Amino acid sequence: MIDFRKKLGKKEVEKKINPLEIYDELDRRSVTGPLRPVQYKILDEWFKHKQKDKNLIIKLHTGEGKTLIGLLILQSKINQGEGPCAFVCPNIYLSQQVAKEAEKFGIPYCVIESDNSLPNDFIEGKRILIVHVQKIFNGKTIFGINNFSTHIGTIILDDSHACIDSIKDSFTIRIPREKPIYAEILTLFKEDLSDQGEGDFLDICNGDYEALLPIPYWSWIDKKSEITSLLSKHKDDDELMFIWPLIKNNLEDCQAFVTGKGIEILPYNIPIGSFGSFANANQRILMSATTQDDSFFIKGLGFDVNAIKNPLINTEQKWSGEKMILIPSLIDESLDRDLIVSQFAKPNDKMHFGRVAIVPSLRRSEQYYHLGSTITNSKNIFANISDLKAGKTSNTVVIINRYDGIDLPDESCRLLIIDSMPYFNSLVDRYEEQCRINSDVINIRLAQKIEQGLGRSVRGEKDYSVILLIGADLVKFIRSIKTNKYFSSQTRKQIDIGFQIAEMAKDELKADEPSLKVVASLISQAVIKRDEGWKEFYREEMDKIPVLENKNNIYEILELEKKAEIFSMQKNYEDACNQIQAILDKYITEDSEKGWYLQILARYKYFISKTESNRLQKAAFNCNLHLLKPKDGITYKKINIINDSRIHRIKKWIAQYNDYSELMLAVDGILNDFSFGVNAEKFEMALQNIGLLLGFISQRPDKEIRKGPDNLWGGIEHKFILLECKSEVSESRETINKHEVGQMNSHCGWFENEYGKDVYVKRILIIPTNKLSYEADFTHEVEIMNKKKIKQFKNAIKSFVKEFKPYNIHEIEDDKIQDFINANKLNVKDIESLYTESWIRKK
Repeated sequence: MIDFRKKLGKKEVEKKINPLEIYDELDRRSVTGPLRPVQYKILDEWFKHKQKDKNLIIKLHTGEGKTLIGLLILQSKINQGEGPCAFVCPNIYLSQQVAKEAEKFGIPYCVIESDNSLPNDFIEGKRILIVHVQKIFNGKTIFGINNFSTHIGTIILDDSHACIDSIKDSFTIRIPREKPIYAEILTLFKEDLSDQGEGDFLDICNGDYEALLPIPYWSWIDKKSEITSLLSKHKDDDELMFIWPLIKNNLEDCQAFVTGKGIEILPYNIPIGSFGSFANANQRILMSATTQDDSFFIKGLGFDVNAIKNPLINTEQKWSGEKMILIPSLIDESLDRDLIVSQFAKPNDKMHFGRVAIVPSLRRSEQYYHLGSTITNSKNIFANISDLKAGKTSNTVVIINRYDGIDLPDESCRLLIIDSMPYFNSLVDRYEEQCRINSDVINIRLAQKIEQGLGRSVRGEKDYSVILLIGADLVKFIRSIKTNKYFSSQTRKQIDIGFQIAEMAKDELKADEPSLKVVASLISQAVIKRDEGWKEFYREEMDKIPVLENKNNIYEILELEKKAEIFSMQKNYEDACNQIQAILDKYITEDSEKGWYLQILARYKYFISKTESNRLQKAAFNCNLHLLKPKDGITYKKINIINDSRIHRIKKWIAQYNDYSELMLAVDGILNDFSFGVNAEKFEMALQNIGLLLGFISQRPDKEIRKGPDNLWGGIEHKFILLECKSEVSESRETINKHEVGQMNSHCGWFENEYGKDVYVKRILIIPTNKLSYEADFTHEVEIMNKKKIKQFKNAIKSFVKEFKPYNIHEIEDDKIQDFINANKLNVKDIESLYTESWIRKK
């Protein structure tokens, strides 16, 4: 081999360290051109001003070439002798895509060896390691944990929001019901769980997934030795072996949740320091989309607030790509979720582009399946996506509860349906969502999931698609001023354009014209005809995007939370308490959030004073009934049977809304949740709100004192309505089973104990079937509200609220409201007789 270096005037070829110069010298494929202006700008800014920062976030629009930027930064570090360097992706599929990008641009890289060892070229800092996140973040990682971690000079997490979820999973033990340890843990905490909710615990024992109970922190701490022994005995099980090494010495800092299908155990705060390769890297770079809120990097990845507030961004471009967001129900009420799904879930050979629907749950996908859509799962999703990109399918492809990590550029998806609000999968997220309904933290995360979904179909500056937003809960979230503020400025503007389109479409809708025709016409304008007027309108509106400042205190709150958990892990509980007290003193005004932080304070205080801890837990529970019921001190407050003004209560409930439009939006959301198949917590809360809307005193005894029925209405005509809910029972279920009848009997007995046998009560079991199992018997007179009766009841409520449309809802007269009640058959006698039916015995 000829050594051409001998002909050079120096012994070694000088390695370029400026990423801009590196790019110029790469052996790139001919299809690659010069760097884009945005790539040039970001790389230049990093090289001149940011390469020594410990923590750095790079935020760019989709399609602006984040992958190449990251690879060039790492190559610069390698050329400077500051390796090893790693590029980390959220999953193996994306790591393979990044490897192809590196090949295309001629950037040397390596991957984990076939024997699962680290390649020498990586360890010696010669090549970039491209790897997926699960390889680094697990209890038996080949990178080592704690003081035995492999040193990495610079590490980049691509799509870092998705990486956080994977890292969280690496600390989460998930024990399915089928495993023997599940029953052992359930037995250990049987009394503690039953005290938190007798009905929920019985549902859990009967295998109900939706019934969810947290193990009280005081029980977990007191039985730490027993639970440690149990888990240690099973440490080699698949569910524990990769996680046990990370949490075995700090179980008192863990929380646990139980359902009828499984148990989850995980730390309150992810100890990211366990992964020294990431925690101790000289520079940690997170790649993030411009639409994403990065506040969760504070606790999730241990980043400082300054890094979150000062990302490396392209200030010259406010937006990228073209999205026509359509909200059909705002164009015409007939364009509800069912109609849109029925129209677009069927195979269609005439549409020569991909159609994708993202749904929150398997249950939501059933309607699509019956209409001929392709339903994806973890095993077939990438094969189905490949077919979509290759144009090999005429089916609508349905993705279940996956809002990130899937790219659907160009013709692979010109029509995207976001169907209903996202659903949290992990038990800790589900628990936090039900406890923190009005929390900035939860609403930011929900908005983030929605934005991730919106970004699936537009993957570049020149890409375009139509996005249909359906489902009353989703439409309510994007319309309400209380929640749409959590979206990025880009997304808020796109939604605002969607509102404008809805108003324009109303004007175009003719009286004798099917409303679906307007939706089809808009899709054609944006996707098929590529109407110049639409494109210019979109550009003009998007250029008006305002610069929005983050006015909430989420960064400061999360920083204090992080400090508190670190103090707790160091067994410094006094200082941990001080951090949470600072949050309560400076930032919290709303009761349910106050309760949330009082419960955290009570948990820390339990290590110092159990008496003081219980006092704090009582205060937390009084502020927020979704939290843990304290050991003692909770008593039931009976509904006063002395008549109060029903009309006065209706007016008081309506007064919380500014106008009819806001009222109707809220009621639509409530009625949407009052549907079979909806999560039990949302269903029961919707039913409580319906009671309040109709002027009852409306309670949830099972939630408030962990005993009694799901809902109890009273305060009108000395009458009560007792409602037991089975919203998650399959609609194909044939009979009411013995267990469900037993629960109803128990709650009927509870009512008699509290109110006496002589008080009138209408007992209603809300369940899809009215057929009673042969083995079961009710001890009291009970009637059934099934799907047909729910529909009639909802229609009556909706018609009642529509009566308010011509009026100022804050000035309407009492007599007028009574007329509305009468006209829509919502008097107490009507509710007793019209919306239930008798059960029949299954032979």
